[in-house]
Amino acid sequence: MSPLLPDATHRSQGLLLGLLLGIGSLALAVWWTLRDLAIALANNKVTASLIHGQVLGPVVTQRLLEFALALVALHLAAGLIAWTLARLTLATVPRSARLGPRWLVIAWFAVLAALVWVCNASWYPGSRFAPELSWLSADWYGWRWAHLALVLVCGGSGLLLVRTITTSGRNRRIAALLPVALIVPGLAGLTIWYDTGSARPAAAFDRPHVVILGLDSLRDDLGEGQSEDRLTPHVDGFVQGAHRFTDTISPLARTYPALVSILTGRHPVVTNARFNLMPRALVSEGETLGDALRAAGYHSVYATDEVRFANLDPSFGFDQLITPPVGASDFLLGKAGDLPLVNLLSATRLGAWLFPTNHANRAAHVTYRPDDFTARLRREIRVDRPGFLMIHLTLAHWPYNWAGHRQPTTPQEYRPAYQQAIREVDRQFDAVLRLLAAQGVLDNAIVVVLSDHGEALGWPGDSMLRRTGQPQEIWNTLWGHGTSVLSPHQYSVFLALRGFGRAALPGTPGHHDWPVSLEDVRPTLQEAATGTAPEDSTGISLLPLLDGRRPPDELSARIRYTETDFNTPMVLTGKYNESGLVHEGAAYYEIVPATGWMQLKTGRLPELMFRKERAAVSRNSLLAAVPSADSHSVSYLFTDRRAPLPRRLAGRPDPAAEPEAARLWDALHERFGGGDSRRRPRPRICDRRHPEPRPVVGASSLI
Repeated sequence: MSPLLPDATHRSQGLLLGLLLGIGSLALAVWWTLRDLAIALANNKVTASLIHGQVLGPVVTQRLLEFALALVALHLAAGLIAWTLARLTLATVPRSARLGPRWLVIAWFAVLAALVWVCNASWYPGSRFAPELSWLSADWYGWRWAHLALVLVCGGSGLLLVRTITTSGRNRRIAALLPVALIVPGLAGLTIWYDTGSARPAAAFDRPHVVILGLDSLRDDLGEGQSEDRLTPHVDGFVQGAHRFTDTISPLARTYPALVSILTGRHPVVTNARFNLMPRALVSEGETLGDALRAAGYHSVYATDEVRFANLDPSFGFDQLITPPVGASDFLLGKAGDLPLVNLLSATRLGAWLFPTNHANRAAHVTYRPDDFTARLRREIRVDRPGFLMIHLTLAHWPYNWAGHRQPTTPQEYRPAYQQAIREVDRQFDAVLRLLAAQGVLDNAIVVVLSDHGEALGWPGDSMLRRTGQPQEIWNTLWGHGTSVLSPHQYSVFLALRGFGRAALPGTPGHHDWPVSLEDVRPTLQEAATGTAPEDSTGISLLPLLDGRRPPDELSARIRYTETDFNTPMVLTGKYNESGLVHEGAAYYEIVPATGWMQLKTGRLPELMFRKERAAVSRNSLLAAVPSADSHSVSYLFTDRRAPLPRRLAGRPDPAAEPEAARLWDALHERFGGGDSRRRPRPRICDRRHPEPRPVVGASSLI
């Protein structure tokens, strides 16, 4: 037996040792993860329910099992690579025989583990496995410590491989190692292979492409007119030559209700899309923009990098979905998937196959990179006929961090982190526009850029209640979105419309201060693409205003409506008690076993409906209905939108003395239901998958 090559017994023992080291490293990583995961899940109002006796169902169970099997296979592969390198070392470096095959396996596995640790800490400082060492993520002209570690380890492995190849002709035993040696570059090639796709210029079509680019959480006061250090230069560039609507509101400042209103042109009261994670069977979307454009020969695509709270399926009028997997697994694996090897592979094509929930998914914010999602769009979007593309980018949403950045943990860190995220999503927006231009879409397209809701960041203008509200009321208005109708930057949104190429829009581009709602997007685009606006919309087409068929003054008396979503009481008060949040989350959310989706429990909807704040908004005034936290009473606050100083109303104002307040009072109760003993009839919905009409649960409630 050659002293340079171990016998069969030593080889098998070395291989077994390598595999055991791989499984041992997985066990250690899982233990470390579980140590933090219970608290992380419990401190989220949705995931809290997942650890409180939920039946996962076959879909979620299968996804979790597939994730676990991929993890085991990946760590076994790491052990196999360590064993391979150990064999190469024994075969080509005679002195290494003194150390012995087992210790060589251990040494190489330690080197690989250190490499993974350094790369994870350098590239993903937000990972739970990244220590609080800033030097590991320090950047020198694009180079980090991870690159040095990769050069050293890959260089050493490469030398072993070269030596194996050059000596294989003189030694049959070494030649027998060549197939094993090729495992290392083969696996490395799989992990770095990206299918970026290529530009496929679209054919010329008579009808314009219709594109909706959503920028989640973009405040309405960002954009042109900023200082030299502008946050959104590419969005500002889009606005040059566009129609910008500067007084646009979202009917509900949460993603799912806002997107449903955009697609349907109807208020959430009509569609019953009243919450994020609303039970799908209770949402009556009716005909959507996607349905109308498909009937006109369009191919409709919905693409987003975040689906935890906005579950849009093909029934909303889409032929193709480009999204992460929808359901409870997204909530779980976005957190549990924060493991070093998963993090390093998630951006690759191999990672997309092994870990689809962590690939190009904003929910896995530790490893999310904007370019990964743009690359996925490039691979999967096909433009072989007129297209309706709805692309929603969520990078600017909480928690305001992504790959290479730590998550902010204090209010003092929220604002700069949000601004940094806005800068990055502006660059991603530009990349998507360039992608569409390369594919020929912008040769003939109508493009809308909008935000589904804004974001309150504790700035003075974020609350109308600073001088008049109670402490809890003020707190709810200062942070986040969908928590208060008295926080203008939560529901005021960005909206701009522009024609590209042969698609010309009427009127002179510029800024319009008309009172507009996201409900107006569908009728505007449908009329622009097909020549006819829908008749079943609560929104209006803006084209007649742009081309002069209707004078803008007709909108001076328009009243729009907005409302809040749902937060658990403890979240609103800022009390993050683990056991309390688990109880609250489990009380409101459940898994649908057949689909794996998360949804609100229907039995809790009447209670959640009552907790909503509602508002009627005119051009210059606002009337809000705010339910109390401890009783079934409602406070009414009336204020001037331009110089807000809300005052409480004891009842319906005298129309002779306060005509605007009385007008908003009547409109508010007409839209949302009784508060003065007048109730709206309970609407009955007819879902296209369940044609038997039935009452909407919780739809009729006091303001």
